[in-house]
Amino acid sequence: MIKTEFSCNREGLTIRGTEYRCEKKERQAGWPIAVICHGFGGNQYDLVFYAEAFAEMGYAVYCFDFCGGCVTGKSDGSSLDMTIETETKDLKAVLDYAKGLPYTEEAHILLAGGSQGGYVAGIVAAERAEEIERLILFYPALCIPDHAREGRLGGANYNVNQVPEVIDTFGVRISRKFHEGVVNKDAVAQICGYRGPVLLIHGSEDMVVDSRYAEAAAAAYENCHLQILQGAGHGFSEQQRQQVIVSVREFLKGHREILGKGIDNLPT
Repeated sequence: MIKTEFSCNREGLTIRGTEYRCEKKERQAGWPIAVICHGFGGNQYDLVFYAEAFAEMGYAVYCFDFCGGCVTGKSDGSSLDMTIETETKDLKAVLDYAKGLPYTEEAHILLAGGSQGGYVAGIVAAERAEEIERLILFYPALCIPDHAREGRLGGANYNVNQVPEVIDTFGVRISRKFHEGVVNKDAVAQICGYRGPVLLIHGSEDMVVDSRYAEAAAAAYENCHLQILQGAGHGFSEQQRQQVIVSVREFLKGHREILGKGIDNLPT
């Protein structure tokens, strides 16, 4: 596995990440691109298992730290400036960086993300639908607007009628700007404009993001396969991740995914 650090810029901030490519994969044409987005407070290494798996499948894979989006990360920026909007801008900057490399193939782009990163990936896929070939979402945090309306973003507890300037969540301090940016949004409406193939995998025992959000998204998407992973929570065990990779392989081949209990509206 070849791992190369990279950086790009967004509005004066430096975004830092890692490119993964498999040295065993020799390509005549350009490398298809996969960009993976981490969740709230996490960092680029949280989903490295999937990055390495995608690289083994022949992708040039890009994992990065959102600006201000990490408890411990390498990109610039403060968590008090981080919002869903800034994270969509970060992802677009990384996409543009990857597309501009001389050895990548911009006609074949896969977006993937977990939790808040899944929400962000879904938004960008809808906004840049003509660029994205496939979309994979792991337990996407489509609950975020509802949680803002309930005053419990990131597990915090605050008065929605007097939103504090700084909201203390578990490990990450966010600002009122984050709340204001999502409180009037409909997450499913934001993402369902993407019409390409979607694989959505969600745990049946997710206590952070209820699986009903995944079910609503799957119903709204035009071309989606939803797999409910029995017994899984918000994040998957090593054994569950192995099951997910099997699902991902079949999805990328265009085959129906048959493992686990799922809701399937992928066209035949």
